[in-house]
Amino acid sequence: MIITLLTFYIFIVMSAVAKIHMYWMQGGLWPGKDKQDLINKVIGQGNIFPSALSCLGVIVVFVVMALFPLMTYYNFDFGFMKAYTSYIMYFFSGIFFLRASLMFIPRLEQRAHKIFIQYNKRYYAPLCFSLSLAYLILAGKG
Repeated sequence: MIITLLTFYIFIVMSAVAKIHMYWMQGGLWPGKDKQDLINKVIGQGNIFPSALSCLGVIVVFVVMALFPLMTYYNFDFGFMKAYTSYIMYFFSGIFFLRASLMFIPRLEQRAHKIFIQYNKRYYAPLCFSLSLAYLILAGKG
């Protein structure tokens, strides 16, 4: 039961995050009011938003991260990768753990915009920690 919930939790969240990146790729500004506000809230520093190609790359990665647990759950035949399924889940877990924890390093936190730090502590880090834990549990069950 928990495996089912975690699998679909990851799929739904990562699909939603990929869709938000698609929206940004097409010029959307939410949660910002303008381009600089979006950069401050989402990236945390600078004044240039990533290119459409960069956004597309992130979207592809997030779609893979969304589909991989679902395909594993439904026993999709990965061929030679079947033996590495747990390691891939551990890798995904590690990525989200690093993303969630890096902004708590004081030196990195000092370089980020104040609103980004606020959003990171309120939304981004908890979401990343939850995804990390979900991938970690799925890796242990693999």
